[in-house]
Amino acid sequence: MTDHYGYRKKFAVLVPSTNTAVETEYHMMRPEGVVLATRGCTIPPFSVQSEEDFVNMVKAIGAATEQGLRDALTCQPDHVIFGYSAETFWDGKERSDREFRKYNDIAQALGGCNITFGAQAILDALACYPHVRRLGVITPYMPVGDQQVVKFLGDIGYEVVHIDGHRSDSPVTIAHESTAKTRELVRAVDGVAVDAILQAGTNLYFVELAAQLEQELGKPVLAINAITLWHALRANGIPDRIRGFGSLLAEH
Repeated sequence: MTDHYGYRKKFAVLVPSTNTAVETEYHMMRPEGVVLATRGCTIPPFSVQSEEDFVNMVKAIGAATEQGLRDALTCQPDHVIFGYSAETFWDGKERSDREFRKYNDIAQALGGCNITFGAQAILDALACYPHVRRLGVITPYMPVGDQQVVKFLGDIGYEVVHIDGHRSDSPVTIAHESTAKTRELVRAVDGVAVDAILQAGTNLYFVELAAQLEQELGKPVLAINAITLWHALRANGIPDRIRGFGSLLAEH
């Protein structure tokens, strides 16, 4: 017996409770026969006015993650996707790998399944573009969050040429940022020295804009929500080429 609509795979999608973009964008990209069961790690709708506020928000997500994962596993998924990114970058690759193993061990022990973690999914996605080594990065983060992205990417062998962020004033209002402003950020971090654009921050709507920008800029533009869904699909033997959301899902 399989899930009625998830006859190919059932994915649990773990997000901060303040996040709306992951569920929305995943359903836009979802192939037929895949069910997405979204489950929240409960955090407050923080006011983020300082770097300290941002760090406290990330710590709250980390503190809620294990219970959120255990709750998500009760739907008996085939795989769990972690629909957030900042906490997966924090303190670089060594800590990221350690956190991945911790949560993957829980998923295997309780659910007999594996997880997709934002940082590791980015590593696998970038490997699809062997010419890419220098990145322009956009985020919704405060500068302290941007620094963590730069550290992680440096640890895995990529140079961040430029990085800029919306500096959104809460985890909720990340999803309120305008496409026009996001376009301006991309233009600010792009340049002849940049091989590809990478976006972090899963509550920032970007998958459709990424596809448009790839055509305009003539280089890969990678959205975090496309990256994590792509990783989960390919890790579970689903090869569908999904168009309209960038070259990663369409060509790899």
